[in-house]
Amino acid sequence: MIAPVPSSRAGWWIAALVALALLAPLGDAQAQTRYIAFGDSITFGTGDDDGCDPCGYAHRLQAQLIAAGRNALVVNRGVGGERTPEGLTRIDSVLAEGGDVLLLMEGANDISRFISRNTTVFNLGEMARKAENAGFEVIQASLIPRIPTADTDSKNISNQRTCESIRNQAGVTGRKMADLFEVFGSQINPYANIYWDDPVDRVGHPNAEGYDLMAQIYFDAIVGNDNVPPVTGLLRPFNGETNVSRNTDVVVEVWDFGAGLDLANTSLLVNGQVVAATAMGNSRQAEFRYRPPTPFGAVVKIGLRSRDQAVPANSTDHQIARFVTAGTVFLTGDIDRSGRVDGADLVVFGFAFGATTFATAYDPLADFNSDGIVDGVDLAALATNFGATAQ
Repeated sequence: MIAPVPSSRAGWWIAALVALALLAPLGDAQAQTRYIAFGDSITFGTGDDDGCDPCGYAHRLQAQLIAAGRNALVVNRGVGGERTPEGLTRIDSVLAEGGDVLLLMEGANDISRFISRNTTVFNLGEMARKAENAGFEVIQASLIPRIPTADTDSKNISNQRTCESIRNQAGVTGRKMADLFEVFGSQINPYANIYWDDPVDRVGHPNAEGYDLMAQIYFDAIVGNDNVPPVTGLLRPFNGETNVSRNTDVVVEVWDFGAGLDLANTSLLVNGQVVAATAMGNSRQAEFRYRPPTPFGAVVKIGLRSRDQAVPANSTDHQIARFVTAGTVFLTGDIDRSGRVDGADLVVFGFAFGATTFATAYDPLADFNSDGIVDGVDLAALATNFGATAQ
């Protein structure tokens, strides 16, 4: 039925207001936010349940957003094996599809192909810049930790530095951060519980539970749920650095992408002891600097103890870096290169004991005399230095 035309100007305005009121819910229902999940095989969904269609975190994130009352479409634009130079070329065509928010995570394959960290971070910055110039909001993400059997960077030295640089890039540009590296790494036994169990995986991909977690991390970043503690940005010396001056300053940049850093409850630790560090900055980003009153020893471990201003607070207390000073000579028996021959070395030695060259259990670091067998002679060498510390 067509409504009659009002006989007065006042009546026309009343009719117009009524019509707008009736159309408003329809307009809201049609307003949709289009998210583009951009990245490599970890975005594509490799390692998800067999036969999954779709795979990966994107459709899981879409379901969470819709359940939260948001009209969202999350499009998966992950490509397996892609490196950031290729992603930088591909992103133009993806952005041309149109959308509102770019979820950007790439760089794992750069590490495997020995592309420099500076190149990776530059390429990510260019991708984000292109997206923002096209009218997108950009949410940057750190990389997930690499598995202990990864073909390169199994100890996550390069990966950690890359993620710290990504955090710094997101922080400086004011972008939101989905910190996969921090959240995945803080899970209980993550490699057994949230990673794909496949012997041919030489990088590390999530399993179905891992993709559930990825979706949750992105969801929290989008809606503003603060479940991540303060995290490190750029470090000097960096984790894993060697030949460091024994008189070097330690500089630790700390970021918080949520409620803000609680500066009064943030401390640096050196070899397990809280030290007096100079702090400069604010609740979003602060720099902590420590100058040793006496020269450092052989191996230095730096820890961060901090919490944020969320209610309840998110806290962290763990080692963030380990570096080796110039002139350090590791003692025979110090298999893990911790600077001390102790029970941890004995455990590693025990797994290798009796193994010969080419055996699966053989560890050349436990074969102290390099005769091709880990035996009693090597055990005696370890026992001689047990409890001793490198100088």
